[in-house]
Amino acid sequence: MSSFSIRSFEQLHHHLAQLPSRCRVAVAHPADAHTLQAVLEAVQLGFVDAFLVGEVYAPLLENLSSEIAAWVHHIPVSDAGAAMQQAVQMVHDGEADVLMKGLVNTDDLLRHVLNKTYGLRQEGGIISHVAAFYLPQLEHIVLMSDVAVIPSPSPEQRRAQLTYVTALAHQLGIETPRVALLHFCEKVSEKFPITLDYAALKEEANKGVFGKVIVDGPLDLLCSLSPQGLVDKHLTSVLEGQADVLIFPDIETGNAVYKTLSFLVPKAEAASMLVGTTHPVVLTSRGDSIATKVNSLALAAIQTKKN
Repeated sequence: MSSFSIRSFEQLHHHLAQLPSRCRVAVAHPADAHTLQAVLEAVQLGFVDAFLVGEVYAPLLENLSSEIAAWVHHIPVSDAGAAMQQAVQMVHDGEADVLMKGLVNTDDLLRHVLNKTYGLRQEGGIISHVAAFYLPQLEHIVLMSDVAVIPSPSPEQRRAQLTYVTALAHQLGIETPRVALLHFCEKVSEKFPITLDYAALKEEANKGVFGKVIVDGPLDLLCSLSPQGLVDKHLTSVLEGQADVLIFPDIETGNAVYKTLSFLVPKAEAASMLVGTTHPVVLTSRGDSIATKVNSLALAAIQTKKN
């Protein structure tokens, strides 16, 4: 049984800072102020040991305190391509625990991540994406998959998504995650084949295929996160309107929800990372805030720790 439960990113930062070792992060080409600022904040919070591979945004490294500088290591290389290769190689070789994207194109970095010689792809594995939000009205973190990688998940890919996101929920101290399989309504119908996939996935979960987890669906977003939503629709669910995890039907839905929460929900806090790789990969976009990048580093770091 987990001895802790993390309900906010602030709690996550504190928990990581109390652990005996920091997470070693290889940052590929941190030439932009946003990425480097996020890394330095994570160092200051006490949970990151940073390896800056390639060009850096130099002004931020000036006048660092000795306490922070001790955990920041610059590794110069010739260009962005070399920086990506070396950062990935460091993680592959066990010299770092997490890979973080700097000022490079995501597709370019992924080519290195997927390299058969020094990359981070698991043999026969499925790569996916997990996002996390702290929503003040719910007062806890909600995990989401997949908003950025798999366009229309096959049943096999959706099983992988459920496995990855459940493992992360356990790392956050959620002993029995409640997982909602999202759709626009709650009926299983041949008109919507995805609902048949959901029914099969739920049956597998009930048989214990995914370990300690409670799965229900199809459910709409309101009934997944609001007990009152279930009451209003005269429905019942084993999740009781308190889902910890949302599994999206496709990337369009997931991405739209992610961006809606990011821009329209006051005080919502976000994080995201690549999963299904041998090590966590932080692939935040240039439009993400510094806070989101710090939270993403924390979400990746918790994946490298044992409860």
